[in-house]
Amino acid sequence: MPPRITKTKWKIAGESRRSQVVSTSGPGAIVDYPRLSGIMAGLDDWNIYDGSLPREARFGERNLQKMLGDLDFFVQVSTDEHMEHKFALPVYRFPRYYYCPECHMLDRYTKISRTIGKDDEYNKILYCNNSKCQKNGKPIRLIPSRFIVACRNGHIDDFPYFEWVHRNCGYSKEDKHDLTLEYKGNTGGLDSILIKCTCGAAESMAGSMDKDALSFMNCTCCMPWLGLGSERKGWYRDPEGCRAKMRTMQRSANNVYYPVTQSALTIPPWSSKVQQVIKRHEDTLSDIFDEEDESIERRLKKHYAKYQQEYRCSEATFIKEAWRYFRDDDDTEITEYVLRSGEYNAFCDSDRNEPEDFFRTKGTEVPEELEDYIESIKIVSRLREVKAIRGFRRILPSAETDAAKRIEEGISDREFTPISKQPLNWLPAIQMFGEGIFIRLKEEAVAEWEQKNKERYKILGERLTLPWVGNNMFNPDKPRYILLHTLAHLLIRQLTAQCGYVSASLREKIYSTFNDTDEEMCGILIYTSATDCDGSLGGLAREGDGYRLGNTLLAMLEEATWCSNDPICIDSHGQGYDSLNLAACHACTLLPETSCEANNCLLDRAAIVGTPEDREIGYFSGLLD
Repeated sequence: MPPRITKTKWKIAGESRRSQVVSTSGPGAIVDYPRLSGIMAGLDDWNIYDGSLPREARFGERNLQKMLGDLDFFVQVSTDEHMEHKFALPVYRFPRYYYCPECHMLDRYTKISRTIGKDDEYNKILYCNNSKCQKNGKPIRLIPSRFIVACRNGHIDDFPYFEWVHRNCGYSKEDKHDLTLEYKGNTGGLDSILIKCTCGAAESMAGSMDKDALSFMNCTCCMPWLGLGSERKGWYRDPEGCRAKMRTMQRSANNVYYPVTQSALTIPPWSSKVQQVIKRHEDTLSDIFDEEDESIERRLKKHYAKYQQEYRCSEATFIKEAWRYFRDDDDTEITEYVLRSGEYNAFCDSDRNEPEDFFRTKGTEVPEELEDYIESIKIVSRLREVKAIRGFRRILPSAETDAAKRIEEGISDREFTPISKQPLNWLPAIQMFGEGIFIRLKEEAVAEWEQKNKERYKILGERLTLPWVGNNMFNPDKPRYILLHTLAHLLIRQLTAQCGYVSASLREKIYSTFNDTDEEMCGILIYTSATDCDGSLGGLAREGDGYRLGNTLLAMLEEATWCSNDPICIDSHGQGYDSLNLAACHACTLLPETSCEANNCLLDRAAIVGTPEDREIGYFSGLLD
């Protein structure tokens, strides 16, 4: 989707893929476009109510809407050229500091830049306004500042070059203070970047990225993705204030922006495609249901007759789905547990094969040699995943859970940095369609494995502190999450060698028993999904056939018995982040970050195949003979 300035006088800044709007290029992210470095604007500036939002961009996912605060709808940007309206995303120029590589001037672009031609504010290329700055008769293009500052509360601003240069010396406001940025030496390090002032002060950037380098200044509380402040003299500032320390960062660094997202699969009864069409006509249909009389069904029939080609279902089905949509009295609070439990039960229930549904499954026979280990296998020929962005974090990807540390470091009580000034009744999201394989292990066999191996995983329970998904499902006394998670990783690696997908395109969902609940779950979903309406071509679903999957699992076990890093890997007592893995490394078990739901943590290859000294540790050890 081309992120463009929404006002008619503004031009196209550049293009981003639809999926990037809820990931690397979401509101608050810094993105480099051909003509500018910008920060994606918050939701307040999307102007979706001014008629620029096409009806097709609105959609719903009932469970996810309820989970995220009873939202009215989600918004998905689109590249469909046939839409009646063009919907674009606004971008603000950021950072504001630029420098000239020829004359080395460093200042806000409004003071040292000029433009050529009649390009407007957000589409123009900035050139140095020094008439002597030319190369081969052409003006010199300004370069945006390489450095910015940010804090754990999500605030971000230009690097304080003036304050940095003068932090160790006094200065007079009467003196002229023009800054320059020069490179000295050949090291390419921070010590080779020299900032000079015409008053005589000079400092290199050495030490600027130290944790306490900016302790001489307070956080500016700037939130430039939310636009200008009330007086329109600077960026919008956080009304809650901030006591956190500012940190120097490179504007293109990965830790400048960590999106906080939530996803859900569309499951029955909301997987009917009719539900999505009803969502598009929600305004009209809600007027019908506002009247509590006998005319509702008659008026629904008239509406169906008018849009019959769009609904593509019988009149009775349309009326039934409309009643369900507008008279759903289920007030159950949707939590991560409720969401996963509902998905797990949907996979375990009887097959669904309605052509127009977003959720289609078909059971397949479990191979005879795997009957003692696997309860059932389902081919998921079609699924729909909705992924919404809620906010973001900076510097670290996870929220600080220690209350004392939050107070000490000045971290606010917000779970994440907001993407709008006030909570809205909608969020940006994308719909992804695909296919997959669901495997449910035998509960009795898993419980027996847990009883034998719980001592092995108690050390991981002591190390696990971050609030990841695995934290809700991993219990050292019932460590089935380790088994399920490792099985998913090994199976993805094996499938990528057989069905043509790259490992980054396959993902996992682990259905393990949640802590403090009585509902036992022991299943995994390996799936692929894409924003294209066709999803995929059936290659992964074909691998779910019982006979083929049986061969795949046996080949997986053979591969997993040996790692090129053995015996170091298989004998390890702690690998990966915070030593949250045992026998798991890049050569045998780890996956790309896009594939794993728990940051490549809580893995142990021995849980599947055991160790050379003790094969009984492995859940599938009986097949290795």
